[in-house]
Amino acid sequence: MFIILFEAVLVLFFHNSHGYFIPTGSVGIGYNGYFTLTNTTKHTHGQAFDSNPVTFTNSSTNITTSFSINFFFAIVPEHDQQGSHGMAFVISPTRGLPGASSDQYLGIFNETNNGKASNNVIAIELDINKDEEFGDIDDNHVGVNINGMRSVVSASAGYYDDKDGKFRKLSLISRKVMRLSIVYSQPDNQLNVTLFPANISVPPRKPLLSLSKDLSPYLQEEEMYLGFTASTGSVAAIHYMMSWFVNGEIEFPRLDFGMLSILPPYPKKSSQRTKTILAVCLTVSLIAVFIASWIGFVFYLRHKKVKEVLEEWEIQYGPHRFAYKELFDATKGFKEKQLLGRGGFGQVYKGALPGSDAEIAVKRTSHDSRQGMSEFLAEISTIGRLRHPNLVRLLGYCRHKEDLYLVYDFMPNGSLDKYLYYLCGRRLIERRAGEEQEVLVDWILELWEKGDDIIVAVEENIRQEENRGQLELVLKLGVLCSHQAASIRPAMSTVMRILSGVSELPDNLLDVVRDENLKGWAEKPMELLFGVNSLGTSTYTDSLVSHAR
Repeated sequence: MFIILFEAVLVLFFHNSHGYFIPTGSVGIGYNGYFTLTNTTKHTHGQAFDSNPVTFTNSSTNITTSFSINFFFAIVPEHDQQGSHGMAFVISPTRGLPGASSDQYLGIFNETNNGKASNNVIAIELDINKDEEFGDIDDNHVGVNINGMRSVVSASAGYYDDKDGKFRKLSLISRKVMRLSIVYSQPDNQLNVTLFPANISVPPRKPLLSLSKDLSPYLQEEEMYLGFTASTGSVAAIHYMMSWFVNGEIEFPRLDFGMLSILPPYPKKSSQRTKTILAVCLTVSLIAVFIASWIGFVFYLRHKKVKEVLEEWEIQYGPHRFAYKELFDATKGFKEKQLLGRGGFGQVYKGALPGSDAEIAVKRTSHDSRQGMSEFLAEISTIGRLRHPNLVRLLGYCRHKEDLYLVYDFMPNGSLDKYLYYLCGRRLIERRAGEEQEVLVDWILELWEKGDDIIVAVEENIRQEENRGQLELVLKLGVLCSHQAASIRPAMSTVMRILSGVSELPDNLLDVVRDENLKGWAEKPMELLFGVNSLGTSTYTDSLVSHAR
């Protein structure tokens, strides 16, 4: 459901689908860019119908839906106390009413088809001229018309005040903006019409007029069209349409017009030259508006699926929020060839941010996965605040529909545990192994301390004598990198120098990793770690850097 403001805009978004008003006759743009159905021309009429049809009756169940329609309008007469002829809201089986006449026919019917049952047209008229031939009650009334200009039910313009229940008269030609509420209840077979000033945000409880009648026979067509019509006679009037609100159910919405509640008087006559200039300007404006509106519509469609709302927790946790389209383009639509891996948490995709050479890794998970919203928030709140050269940096995140995304710097060489696994053939924790072999690091250290061959920890299919030195190096380096004391663990730059042969491991490495004084590092002040005998961090770091092959 949408409120549509017709301020120099003829494009309509109705029930989430694109549509636009098809204008015929005297339709144009008036004061302040408001949409007008008639201008200063006499004996003319205008029609504006939505290009997209609506369906009121389900063809399979033959059930007609209830509906409610609200719109703001104003009528500026040529003379203060006189204008003609009026305007109407129309439900028609056709997009437009060809052959309609001006004057008393309000641009709906003509002398030939007026009153024919085959019309299947329902109209709510705002009549400012008393026509005796149609039995009008006065020159200021609201009426419900079915298939003809003779109203089925009508009432003088006004509303019932909720405060005291009294009837307050309204003048349709007062130049004041008013609102008309049309509500049809199919279960009750009742149509209620309420007229009231625009500055009243909620419709009065008592309608101006009611019609107890089943309207489903007139709404059977699979495609029905909504529109507005107006006409002038020997005395002119400008009929303005400001906005409307359509809903496929019974509703009495609170709407605040929030604009000028009274329009300027009827314009004075201008010279032919001025009229020509205005006509040219109007044509150019309409074309520009149409183009701008179309561009806006295309933009709306492209961004509708990625519309994102910033929630309070996102402001608190802080990392940059990526638009879904950025990540979609970066990963080439999350194609299979961009997939780096998958697990219980979801999938990880490789990508490149548009407009830069920065490579990223995008982790996608969902609410119903093992790592759901709580884990997602935890990861944002912790990793999002960390900045460390040895940690993969969290660049930001994204939420789209049911999916959650975390964006990291891409690691071209993979993670350390992955590197150790294509080298030794075993995972860091192998739950299917024996108790002494379950944790790889503990098993290697036990073999090392006993003086046994640590190559035993390597899978047999990759355990080769010619690779013994490399395998021992990787296993020992893995134990060192897993040390409990952060001060003992080498930087990744040092690890890469060792793996590439630039530096060597110290001869006293086993003494370093098994030193009992370092095992309780979490309970000791950091200063003690630097004073633990000759095997402390400073000694180790110096030897690690100084040894070169």
